[in-house]
Amino acid sequence: MNKLNRDQRGFSMVELIIVIAIMSIMAGVVGYGFSLTNGKPAEECAKKLTAAIAHGRTTTMGKYRNVITVRKETDGRLTVTEDTLVRIEDDGTEVKTSRNSTVGIKSVTVEYKIGSTGGYTELTPGNEIQIRYDSGSGAMKKTAVGGTDYYTGFRISRAGKVWYVKLETLTGRITSSTTET
Repeated sequence: MNKLNRDQRGFSMVELIIVIAIMSIMAGVVGYGFSLTNGKPAEECAKKLTAAIAHGRTTTMGKYRNVITVRKETDGRLTVTEDTLVRIEDDGTEVKTSRNSTVGIKSVTVEYKIGSTGGYTELTPGNEIQIRYDSGSGAMKKTAVGGTDYYTGFRISRAGKVWYVKLETLTGRITSSTTET
């Protein structure tokens, strides 16, 4: 009897196709997950910035005076400092409390917008802006450009992911989203 001796040591075409299909699915999932994690710091920064400014606005409604300072530190971190005037002593000295929070890491780009027209300006390391609210109405006060205009929003980005923080001047409302409107 003459039996065919087949070499069974290699891959068949079907096995090769299955392996390539599984590898391509895994590469797609890993690539998608990587793109999501790269944009996550921008989202986190936008939400923390929104919460910090909203806290400052709420504090202003119940206190005499409150100044919210958004600062890009020299090491690149984004911090928010809330200085609240608690009381004025009989001799005229002001008693203040200060609340600091880090809202963004150094790889996040933060830009701010002044007024309803115009573009965004990058907040560079070592620079800061101040936001104030009216204690009676909760509306924003004009603190940009020497007190002649409002800060109306922030654009926060990293790795192609962009988040917007919108500041409503009349109502003082703060929102964050992936669209500018």
